Amino acid sequence: MTTLDTTSTLGDLGFPTAVSCYAPNLDMHRPTARPFGLTEQSMYLYGGWRDETGALHIVERKFCGPMTGGLWLMNTKSGKVTLAPESLNTVRGEVKREYSDTEHHLHGSLLGKAGGAPEEGLDYRLTPGAMHWREGTVMELSGNLVGPGIQIGSLDHELPFFYTSELYKISGTVLGEQVDGFVFLDHGYWPHGADWKEWHIFNRQQLSWTAWAAEFENGDVEWGQVCFGRDGFNFVAVASGDGPVVMDPTCRPGIDPDPDDWAQRLGYQATDGRTWVFELEPGGQMSPFTAARWGGYRAQAGRVLRSGEDRPVKVAFGWGETFMERIRDAGVGSVDALLK
Repeated sequence: MTTLDTTSTLGDLGFPTAVSCYAPNLDMHRPTARPFGLTEQSMYLYGGWRDETGALHIVERKFCGPMTGGLWLMNTKSGKVTLAPESLNTVRGEVKREYSDTEHHLHGSLLGKAGGAPEEGLDYRLTPGAMHWREGTVMELSGNLVGPGIQIGSLDHELPFFYTSELYKISGTVLGEQVDGFVFLDHGYWPHGADWKEWHIFNRQQLSWTAWAAEFENGDVEWGQVCFGRDGFNFVAVASGDGPVVMDPTCRPGIDPDPDDWAQRLGYQATDGRTWVFELEPGGQMSPFTAARWGGYRAQAGRVLRSGEDRPVKVAFGWGETFMERIRDAGVGSVDALLK
């Protein structure tokens, strides 16, 4: 006699993930794109770079439709991550969006034109394989696409999730300093009606998620999206300029927190034993960004390299996110224990 499993409802598969690379094109960046029938809820531009003094700069701008909340521009010039005051004069509110077969253009400040506070002008242009991003006199960056993109899907009937990420190697000026580093262009898709910080991934499934990139002195670039979470929400997705390095829908975790719940190190191990380790930048606790969020969220800036990596690094950046209370509840061990 067969016993039916009645512990789950139809379509509840426990949030298993699937990851792979994809070939980017302009059409997928249109807000009218509908992967798996899902609608775009957020678009993110974020990344990090070094100036000539060695200081780390960190940036994030989020779009929800034509609306944006302004630019998070942070740096470590004071010895710890602080918000650059110039961020307060960047574009927020509604922007004009124009899409063609050859260019996507987000620009303008409708708030400023309506008589609001003075703002630096936003001018973001995406063309096949290239990006140009200017925030008035605050920063101007240009760069090229590095290899394929990374796509992440989580299957569930009621709470589906799809995510894409592309890496651009950039250079330019920020606050008058020459910089060299990376910008990620990401899109998040889920059913309409919830912001990211209201969605179940942020509020429950995610324990730690890190986006990172490293350029080596020989010109190689390796980058990825790596995550360990609850239920089946885990992945180690790593690519290079030539294609996928590992695309694994599982992840064994490790963490070394400090007494204030900031991650000093994070470990993400694929099924084959290859492990990528995040190490905190000195003063890399992203306190201003963290304070604007809830639920025990922590954002840390640092770098990620594969354990045992021996290629000299030219520039590296990692944005690590953790929820320490959830991590303690899950009994996650140390990075050293993971590497044994």
